[in-house]
Amino acid sequence: MGVPEELKAKRCELAGRARELAAALAELQAQIVAVDKVISIYEPEWKPDEQPKKRRGRPPMAISAKELDKLIGGTNKRQMTLEILRTARRPLSTAECAQEFATRHGLSGDDPQVALIGNRLSSILDAFQKAGRVRHAGMLDGHSRQWEIAA
Repeated sequence: MGVPEELKAKRCELAGRARELAAALAELQAQIVAVDKVISIYEPEWKPDEQPKKRRGRPPMAISAKELDKLIGGTNKRQMTLEILRTARRPLSTAECAQEFATRHGLSGDDPQVALIGNRLSSILDAFQKAGRVRHAGMLDGHSRQWEIAA
């Protein structure tokens, strides 16, 4: 196995561990909230030092859409999207296109900005499909479309 394959395997391992830890943290925070509620029954005046804050709405992005435009704004997104699909060895999902786009701009594939890039590329891919330049090549996991250059 070559270095890139080993690094990809390590990245997958770390990403899986990060998901496990995030799930464990969420469970612990829920348990803390439950314990705090029971304590307040016995001591209504008791206030915990640090209460977990409830998140509402969408999680905050690392950067705003305007800052993303500063990063990738000078890039011809349509041209790069077609180039990514042309050089791919297989059909790609919108998320995979976004990850490759981010990588070409020096961002890591797990950067929160990749989701914003994916939103932009989704509309580009839809427009390309209407123009007959790309087509759906199937479904990745039952709901994620895979894209390829229309021959």
